[in-house]
Amino acid sequence: MFPETTDHTRLLFQVLAGLILLAGTTVDLYLGVLVQTRRLVPSLRSRAAVARRPFTVFHAQLAVFATLMFALPMLSQKTGGAAPNDLSLILGPLFYALAGFTVIGLCLTYSRTSLRQAFFSPHGTARQALGKGLLYGLAIIPPVVLLSMAMTSVTEALGYEPQLQEVFDWLGDDSLALGTRVFMMAAAVGIAPVVEETLFRGILFPAVLKTRPFLFAALLSGAYFALVHFHAPSFLPLLALSIAFSAGYAATGSILTPIVMHALFNLTSVCFYLAGTV
Repeated sequence: MFPETTDHTRLLFQVLAGLILLAGTTVDLYLGVLVQTRRLVPSLRSRAAVARRPFTVFHAQLAVFATLMFALPMLSQKTGGAAPNDLSLILGPLFYALAGFTVIGLCLTYSRTSLRQAFFSPHGTARQALGKGLLYGLAIIPPVVLLSMAMTSVTEALGYEPQLQEVFDWLGDDSLALGTRVFMMAAAVGIAPVVEETLFRGILFPAVLKTRPFLFAALLSGAYFALVHFHAPSFLPLLALSIAFSAGYAATGSILTPIVMHALFNLTSVCFYLAGTV
């Protein structure tokens, strides 16, 4: 927790985190009633369109390479126990974004397709995709929070002390400048969702979906997404999140939907951290 965080600020974030949970629960109940009364039929109507996106195993390999290139050094850094300095924590997300966008550009060039054709739906507007991303994002927060709490309880029951993801350890490191920690939070909410969703959902997921059913493609890309975070207690929550992101993408056909879902969840996680509840 930031030493600069006052009790009033912490209370503010506790209220904000509570409101997000309340909003998510309300959305879940509302959607549940609509489904129960058959006024809403869940549908992955853009699944076929996503499967036709021009990405193949080659493009998927590029996406995997880009993510592993940054994930593996982070793993050795964690096991070594050395705390990163301010400069590396600022440059890391920027280089990750640069590498990710380079791979995305290579995939678009190699497949001879435009950004719009590769990641957006011709049947819906950006506003609709953003709105559904917000709705679906709120809906997944309560169940994933419950799953995370269950995993924490299991970890404690097995005699292990629950460990936060390394990003939260760094946010609580008093030796780091406040500006660095603010940048890390901004990167988690802004940079990471755009880069990761475009690579995982935009490229890797459609490449698998071409030859496999939706559930297999969502599980495979989701398992890899969870694994590269290298945090065992978060594996199942991250897998569940990833499947939900894939479902959101298959429902609208626009990458904006999972990006908003991802950003909203990361924002909620930051709020919980600042509220002192994680």
